[in-house]
Amino acid sequence: MMRVVKNILDYQTMGSNCSTTVSKIIFNYYGYPFSEDMVFGLGAGLGFIYQYYVEDNSCFLSGKNESIELNLAYAVGGTVVTGSFDDEDLAWETVKGYIDKDMPVILDLSIRYLPYFKPYLAEVKNIGFGLHNAILAGYDDELEQVMLLDHRWDAPQIISYQELRQARAAKESGVNSRNTYKVYLLPECTTKKPDIELMHAIRLNIQRMKYPFAFKMGIDGIKMFRKEILKMLQGDMDNEKQDIILTYSYLMERLGTGGGNFRRIYGRFLSEAGKMTGIEKFQEVSKLYTSLARTWKKTSNLLAKSVEDSSCIAELDETLNVIIEREIQGMNLLEDILEEVK
Repeated sequence: MMRVVKNILDYQTMGSNCSTTVSKIIFNYYGYPFSEDMVFGLGAGLGFIYQYYVEDNSCFLSGKNESIELNLAYAVGGTVVTGSFDDEDLAWETVKGYIDKDMPVILDLSIRYLPYFKPYLAEVKNIGFGLHNAILAGYDDELEQVMLLDHRWDAPQIISYQELRQARAAKESGVNSRNTYKVYLLPECTTKKPDIELMHAIRLNIQRMKYPFAFKMGIDGIKMFRKEILKMLQGDMDNEKQDIILTYSYLMERLGTGGGNFRRIYGRFLSEAGKMTGIEKFQEVSKLYTSLARTWKKTSNLLAKSVEDSSCIAELDETLNVIIEREIQGMNLLEDILEEVK
C-alpha cells in the first residue's frame, strides 16, 4: 500500500517550472497562500547561468538562481534541511523517513531516467540536467514504487524504486543530482503581508544579476553567452556544434528552464508586488519583463534557425544585444524604486 504524505494531494497543481511549482505546493500545504509567481519573487529567483561540459558533450542553461528555496524559506523565518549522498541506500532511507513524518521532500533528479519525461527529450541529444525537481509524496515498499508530483502533470506520477534510484544518482552530466534532497521547515503562517521581505528579495535579486558571484552567471553571463554562441555560428558548423546550439535553444524555451519563462514569471511577480505594496512603478517594470520574455522566446527561435540559415545570425546578434540592454534596464529601474522607498 502506498504511504502518502497526509493531504498533500489536495495541493497538487501544474505550473510553469519544476522548482517554483514544487515550492508553491509545499508552501500551500503548510498554509502559505503564495502563488508560483510570489514563490519565485520572494526567493529572489531571477537569474541566468549556462555551461557546456566538454567531457560528456552536454549543455546546461537556466534563467533562475540556484538558491531560491533557501531565500524563500528565510523570507518567512524558516529554513531548509538539505543533503547529498554517495550512499544510495542512506539517501533513500533519509527521504523515506520524512515521508513517514508527513513531510513532503523535494528531490533533485536527472530527467533522462524519468520514464514520463522521455517524450520531451526525443528531439535533443545532449541535455546535461540533473537538477530537475519533483516532490516525493509517497512510497510503496511492497510494489517498490514511489509517487512523485511533477509540474507538467496534473496527476501523480508513479515510478519504480529502480527508476528513482537511477534518476537520483545519475552521474553522466556536468550537473548531477547527487542524491540531493530538500525539506522545508517553516513557522506557522501569519496574516502579515511580506512587504519588507519582498523588498529585500528584490534587492537580493539585483545584486545577483548585476554582481554575480561566479563565472557565466547574471547579466555578465548573458554577455558571455552571446559572445560564445556567435563565435560558434560564425565558424565552421559541424554536427556537434549544431547539437549544442539546438540544445540551448530547446532549454531556453521548450523545457521551461531558460530566460523567457522566468522573465514571464518575474513580470507577474512584480505586478503582484505592485498591488501588494501600492507602488505603481512596479507595474511598469512588470511590463518590461513581460516584453523581455517575448524577446527571449524570439532568441530561442533564432538560435534554431541560425544553425540552418546563416542569414539569421545578424538578427540573433541584435536580439541578444536588446536582451542585455533590457536586463540591465530592468535591474536599474528596480534599484531606483528601492532607493525611492527607503
